[in-house]
Amino acid sequence: MNPQPAGGSLLASTGLIATALLWGAMIPMTYALATRHLDPYFVSAIRYLIPAPLLFGLALAYDRRSPFAAPVPWGRVFPLGFGMALFSICYTVGVMLSDPVRAAIVMSCSPLVAALLSKLLLRAPLARGFWPAAIAAIIGASLVAMDAVRGRAAVSGEIPYFGEALLVLAMVSWSWYSIRAQSWLGSLGWSQMRVTFLTSLAGGLLICSLFLLLAVLQPQRLPAAMPSSAALGMLAWVGIGGAGIAIVLWNYGVSHVGVPVATLYTSLAPVFAVLVAAVFFDAGVTLQQVAGGILILAGVLRMQWLQVKTVRQKIV
Repeated sequence: MNPQPAGGSLLASTGLIATALLWGAMIPMTYALATRHLDPYFVSAIRYLIPAPLLFGLALAYDRRSPFAAPVPWGRVFPLGFGMALFSICYTVGVMLSDPVRAAIVMSCSPLVAALLSKLLLRAPLARGFWPAAIAAIIGASLVAMDAVRGRAAVSGEIPYFGEALLVLAMVSWSWYSIRAQSWLGSLGWSQMRVTFLTSLAGGLLICSLFLLLAVLQPQRLPAAMPSSAALGMLAWVGIGGAGIAIVLWNYGVSHVGVPVATLYTSLAPVFAVLVAAVFFDAGVTLQQVAGGILILAGVLRMQWLQVKTVRQKIV
């Protein structure tokens, strides 16, 4: 995968900011679903299948042929789906087992994980201004996270730092998926709609298979009644927005600017999470949270400006 120059990535940048908004809003909605309405593992399993009809329609309309049209390298699609499934499971269980503050801080380090994995797998040079932007993103996200969440009592008998280890594995899994989706499928000339549909479908089927196995052992995990309209609305947002449109925009952004830079934009997710929680869930917004968001945005904009400047110097 060879990311395109920053001068032609304005649409990708806008899409990545929208992705951060969708993923940020998904955090308080997922929390509300898992604590008030549905089993968290059910939410994790079903969210990749909810957007499947929409993603199928987008792929069909964009490519003007079925996304299942041969040849389809299923030997690569299902490993990518496994990467998505592994991320979802590790993230869900990791947050449950970790202190919320530590979990948020660990996840804010995703730009560094993405950068290191990208260097290891692709040996690609990092974008100009990446490291200052990464440091700003980590500090800013940590400020938002530490001020937005409260610690909870540790669960007796749990393995120390096991939750944090799972969160690191989740970040590695998502970065691996993002890199390999472009190098394995994007390099075949596939549209990002087709890439997202087939890999999300594979990941959803794998997670749902695991959930059905858990449901056989623990039937109480299945919904006992039809969820409320509020729960269905949040589930639609989490599925269609967070696991559907956002991943299309994410894959499109990655194909243009690369995984390390794209991950910097998602550092805005905690900021959007706080804003959505404040507007729709009556949560307060503090100056510390605002400062964290400004710091993240400043780092990303500075890096983007340096890239544009570099492109203009080459043209001149």
